Amino acid sequence: MKTKNKEKIVLFYDEECPFCKNYAKYLKLKDNFDLDIKDIRININSIKDNTNLNINNGFIVLHKSTYYQGTKALEFLNSAVKKNTILGKLHFLFKYDNKFSTILYNILLFTRKIVLFILKKDSKI
Repeated sequence: MKTKNKEKIVLFYDEECPFCKNYAKYLKLKDNFDLDIKDIRININSIKDNTNLNINNGFIVLHKSTYYQGTKALEFLNSAVKKNTILGKLHFLFKYDNKFSTILYNILLFTRKIVLFILKKDSKI
């Protein structure tokens, strides 16, 4: 039986952030993708050595040597997530590059900082 080659997607996220952790934990991709989830606090050098993106501006996705961040990462993942999951159904909010998705993502980033402050965790990595 021939095995189908899966496209690899790497998701760099903040393990200490409850939103990021749960998002990464429940993200289910379509069968033709292989998801590698990495805690950025442990793997910060792999990002710093390969891109000038700042993880403090949102999680980062790597696919085929291209890095995506923030709403761009969510737009990319929209095409890769299983639509029958809760997160897959919510991805339609980030389907297009528009002001709504940018505002919504900035609200999520701000909320992340507040939650990490309440949990006495550093929001800067």
